[in-house]
Amino acid sequence: MNPPSPAPPVIRLRGVAKTYPGAVAVHALQPTDLDVERGDFVAVVGPSGSGKSTLLNLIGMLDRPSAGRYEFGSTDLATLEERERTALRGRKVGFVFQSFHLLAHRTATENVALAQLYVTTEREARTDRAVRALRTVGLGHRLDALPPTMSGGERQRVAIARALVNRPELILCDEPTGNLDSATSAHVMNLLEDLHRAGLTVVVITHDRAVAERARRVLTIRDGRILSDTDRRSAA
Repeated sequence: MNPPSPAPPVIRLRGVAKTYPGAVAVHALQPTDLDVERGDFVAVVGPSGSGKSTLLNLIGMLDRPSAGRYEFGSTDLATLEERERTALRGRKVGFVFQSFHLLAHRTATENVALAQLYVTTEREARTDRAVRALRTVGLGHRLDALPPTMSGGERQRVAIARALVNRPELILCDEPTGNLDSATSAHVMNLLEDLHRAGLTVVVITHDRAVAERARRVLTIRDGRILSDTDRRSAA
């Protein structure tokens, strides 16, 4: 009996590039090859304007590449219509942003529940899953709190719960500790490490080397090119 074929990477980029047209075209991402395996924990570092956010937007299906091929698992994204891409993103990718992006007039539970519109339309099911996600990140005591009454660390944990609630294959974090003090940043990174150990694939965009050092793999990007790809396990 032949052994089973290995699972495809969560992310496979081949020659993926992004150019923004204009009087002077901006080559935000040069042709890039990249594989991110299931269960990996990757940090992408580089200076402002290096292409980090462009790479995140492409990986997260928030933007389309100008060239190249992107496969998410076994799906070639070029074969999908926009509504199919949107649905795939909603089911398979969770986002955590620096600025939280929470609705101030909605409770923590309601903010997390709203992320499930592509998964279920049943309000009770959405609420139950939101509560479980909030308890996972240690906020079972703040289910009915409004974001303005919460600390920065609590709001970021709500954002992480929102990213988790659909049981995604990939968590994408854009400067997740950028608005937090060092102690709270460490707590958030501990939480991301716990999620990674539980089997989630995590990609963190950051300018903070202390954050990058928590990842198992570090990509350095500059001028739209990945200059290095360091596996910190083998370097240890």
